[in-house]
Amino acid sequence: MYRKLLIIVVSAATLTACVSDDPRTGGFFGGLRGINSGEYDSRIQRRTEELSRQENINQDLKNESKTLKKEAKAWEAELASEQQRIDDLDDDLATLESDVNELKAKSASQKTEIAALIRRIGDQKRRMKSQQAELKALELSGGRSADPDRYRVLQQERHRLADEYKKLLKYSQALSNATK
Repeated sequence: MYRKLLIIVVSAATLTACVSDDPRTGGFFGGLRGINSGEYDSRIQRRTEELSRQENINQDLKNESKTLKKEAKAWEAELASEQQRIDDLDDDLATLESDVNELKAKSASQKTEIAALIRRIGDQKRRMKSQQAELKALELSGGRSADPDRYRVLQQERHRLADEYKKLLKYSQALSNATK
């Protein structure tokens, strides 16, 4: 009797434990129930839909990443171009300084004007070096995309420096003509 009761209890516990919609834990009877009731098919469908949704999200993220990389490369190229313009302006300023240093004054007032021009060129060179350092710092901190407002300010400053260079060049040419 005791043995029959034990078999019934163990069988009931086994059958109860074998019923699950998870094929890994359902056991034989749970598997039969899952197949017959369609639970496994619905589970597969839910997982397939979730996979599809995750793949769509992944594709969207890849597309966004490509777009951002293209924008970053364009901004890097623009920043490099800005740096090249500053370097060219710096070279032009060095040439101007060399030309002014070769001027021979005919009078004391010309000597004073040449000295003033040399000081202005020196000031311009210091501002150019500062501009170059600012551009390099911006590049190291992530470029134009990291701080577009700072980049715009640096561009405006380069335009001011270029205008000042043109004025210095005209003044230098006028002094050169006067000293000949």
